[in-house]
Amino acid sequence: MPTFNFDGIHFYYQDDNSEGIPFIFLHGLGGDVNQTQDILNEIPHIRRITIDFRGHGKTIKFGETSKLSFHQFADDVKALIDFLEIDQFIIGGISTGAGVALNFVLRHPKGIQKLVLSRPAWEDKPQPEIIQEAFRIIYQILNDDSVLDYKEAFKQTVIYQKMNEISGYAGKTLLGQFDYPYARETSPKLIYIPSDCPNNSKSDWKSVSVPTLILASKKDPLHPLEFAETIHAGILGSNFKEITSKTISGREHKMDTVTEIHEFIKN
Repeated sequence: MPTFNFDGIHFYYQDDNSEGIPFIFLHGLGGDVNQTQDILNEIPHIRRITIDFRGHGKTIKFGETSKLSFHQFADDVKALIDFLEIDQFIIGGISTGAGVALNFVLRHPKGIQKLVLSRPAWEDKPQPEIIQEAFRIIYQILNDDSVLDYKEAFKQTVIYQKMNEISGYAGKTLLGQFDYPYARETSPKLIYIPSDCPNNSKSDWKSVSVPTLILASKKDPLHPLEFAETIHAGILGSNFKEITSKTISGREHKMDTVTEIHEFIKN
């Protein structure tokens, strides 16, 4: 199992060492390398690299709860890049991973060739209260010893029913937080990450000078289309592409994502 040590944590990562420019693609909250590899594997002529964030996947430990932040996650990615001795690369991510990639390009721009932000879930402030509430309730259920069936308990909440009514995909995604074998041990991430943000000012985005692709879709309350549009307006010269919502078709969503990323990075 490939790991590297940083900040007292053994981070799990994947690197296929293929020919082509390294593409570091980062997963979302509660996800792992499988989420991003599923996309990367469909894109030719790249070196595919991804990492399990602290408190995610096979990187179970996370250190102090204060380190469950975009700044720290970006620094963890920087440590991986230094470990692999990579000089030039593409960086991107999905949802939380997009936020980490945005934080990264603002603070560690050296060597970045292109930036991909897929379904960003933050602007320059914490997530909307309705989303924070959903994750807060999941956290409470996970840490309630009296609960015998986590998913069923969450399904009975008003916040689940509201989100699921807006988008069946959103409801499924929130329920998926209970599937992680170490969900309870790593549950603080559900409090700290939604209440954090990639950066604190939209004006910062003007400093992004690398070619940038932003992907988003309608009918996705966890990743509002308007967030992507706001970031697109803030990153001068960025490319914005609307893709099929997972609420409509997960297959078409993946196909759109792969197509748009491939077209963007091959030019």
